[in-house]
Parts: sequence; structure tokens; C-alpha cells
Amino acid sequence: MLTVEIRFATGELREQMAAMRIWLDERRWEPSSFSSHDDGRRIRLQIAFKIAGEGEAFARRFGGRLNRPPLAA
Repeated sequence: MLTVEIRFATGELREQMAAMRIWLDERRWEPSSFSSHDDGRRIRLQIAFKIAGEGEAFARRFGGRLNRPPLAA
């Protein structure tokens, strides 16, 4: 599983979420989980993808940071 972290100003939430939903729907991709944290000024979204390529493409499109799980020993 690959998690993408995206941060933006609180006032951009509606616009960013709409753009993400459209982009995901066009590809028929569904993230496996989604969480958010709002500190009043900035929002941090964490979106998990079961398929690494989908998460990587999402991160490139929306300027996200990839959080890869540690490799198994």
C-alpha cells in the first residue's frame, strides 16, 4: 500500500477536493483510505492506494509526497 500526503491552505479545500475527485473518477481509481487533519490554516490529506502506480500518478498530479511502507525483511 502506498500513501500520498498532500498539504494546502484551508481555503483551497473545496477546489482541491473537486479536482481530485474528477481526476480519480476519470480514471476509475478508488483510493483504499482517506484521512485529513486541519489545523485552521493548513489541511493535510493522506490518501492510500493499493496500487502503487495509481498513488504515484496521483502524487505527481497533485504535488503530493509519497510515504512508502518499509520493505519486508
